[in-house]
Amino acid sequence: MTASTTNLVEIRGLAKHFPIRKGFFNKQVGAVRALDGINLDIVEGETLGLVGESGCGKSTLGRVMLRLMSASGGQVKFKGQEIMQLDAGAMKPLRKQMQIVFQNPYASLDPRMSIAQILAEPLEVHNTFAGDSKALKAEVARLIELVGLSREMLDRYPHEFSGGQRQRIGIARALALKPSLIVADEPVSALDVSVQAQILNLLMDLKKEFSLTYLFIAHNLDVVRYISDRIAVMYLGRIVEIGPCHEVYRMPLHPYARALISAAPVPDPDYDRSSRVILQGDLPSPANPPPGCPFHTRCPIARDKCKQDVPALREITPGHSAACHFAEELMAAPPPTEI
Repeated sequence: MTASTTNLVEIRGLAKHFPIRKGFFNKQVGAVRALDGINLDIVEGETLGLVGESGCGKSTLGRVMLRLMSASGGQVKFKGQEIMQLDAGAMKPLRKQMQIVFQNPYASLDPRMSIAQILAEPLEVHNTFAGDSKALKAEVARLIELVGLSREMLDRYPHEFSGGQRQRIGIARALALKPSLIVADEPVSALDVSVQAQILNLLMDLKKEFSLTYLFIAHNLDVVRYISDRIAVMYLGRIVEIGPCHEVYRMPLHPYARALISAAPVPDPDYDRSSRVILQGDLPSPANPPPGCPFHTRCPIARDKCKQDVPALREITPGHSAACHFAEELMAAPPPTEI
């Protein structure tokens, strides 16, 4: 866990609603609530893992936070500065400090550009070397070697590389402007398992070398557990639990987080699977979320209060918060699995 207590990013009430339009006049008849009032802090120097089912809003949160998508409401402060209302000119210098590694390495690199051009592009956009082509070429060569590839590969094109190599190039591009924050949007989900470990170790080494801060988005709990200092669990556009990695795994305080951890595969044929939490029902539509607690339709401990009152995200133990009316009861229950 990072020793820093300074918040690099502070998110308050962040919302993103996608309109649903129908009819001849394209009239809005509803909205998909991809983000529904997110409150989240990212501490300088940490890796915050963000987990949840597909469609819960993880990637949308990363993109809205970086202003790659517009927000429907709320605030995002980066190094104490509110950035949601800044125009493009004011945002440009801040974009150097906030970068993203995309999920699909086969789609995130321009196939018409060589690797040298791909790595040079952010440096040219921000006029980093002011026309000094020799210094620019040297920096591009340094970047590709930084991620474990050789400078002889710079004249090649993306189709000539494997998925793992392409993701290394994407990481090098994200590092080009020396950012403080990198949003890693499921950076290993499209890769083979053996390659995943290499990319994760590379990200951890780069974090240590350059004092980076990561928002690491994933749905693989083992991956998140390996790389993260803290974990935030999302459900239906909301943060339902957040806390230190080892504590969330040892004693999840929200029924949804408990079910996720319980469902994770355990490579032990003698492991007792009878205590696993099996969720009933389907994920509700974010266009028509249920009243009260959004999880109550699938929750094994839901009561009448859950159907009426939205639980606040509150601190249950030091540094460990959950949005559940009955989180204290889960503390007394046996853990979902041995960690």
